[in-house]
This record gives sequence, C-alpha cells and structure tokens, in this order.
Amino acid sequence: MSFLGVFLSIVIFLSVAGNILVCIAIYTERSLRRIGNLFLASLAIADLFVASLVMTFAGVNDLLGYWIFGAQFCDTWVAFDVMCSTASILNLCAISLDRYIHIKDPLR
Repeated sequence: MSFLGVFLSIVIFLSVAGNILVCIAIYTERSLRRIGNLFLASLAIADLFVASLVMTFAGVNDLLGYWIFGAQFCDTWVAFDVMCSTASILNLCAISLDRYIHIKDPLR
C-alpha cells in the first residue's frame, strides 16, 4: 500500500512539475509564443488542473478505499473531473486540427 502511495505521489508531482515547466518555457521564451505553442500551453494548463484537482483526490480515494471528503465535495470533484478531462481532450483535438491545417496547406 505504501508503494502505491509513493508511486501515485511521484506521478502527480511529475505531472504538476512538467506542466508548470511547459508553461514557464512558453511564457519566458519569446520565440515559443506562436499559435501552435499556445495550444500546447492551453493543454498544459488543462493537464495541470487534472493533476492538481482530480488526481490528488482520486489518489487519496484509491489508497483509502473510500471517499473521506464528504458528499458535497464528491459532486464537485466529479464535476472537476469531467470538466478538466474534457478540456484536455478538446485541447488535443484543437492541436491535431491545427497540425492538420499546417501540413495540408503549409504556406497559409
């Protein structure tokens, strides 16, 4: 059980840290501020919300085997889960559409 807790903590920490690094890189490096990279920054922010708002409480729930945060916050957490996951998926769709347009018509 402790191995699982350490593993989940490492995954959550690496998710948060990696997405913060992506946002910092795009914010600080002027040459990275292009439309395609802004889609990546948006994806990083959505994944940052998934890691911080969804994965942390899901990890506690998985480790304990039951929900300890109350019924009201359970509904809020499910809403965060759906909203953040959907935002991440829609960002991936926007990135793929942007890449498709750039490959199909590269001079535009």
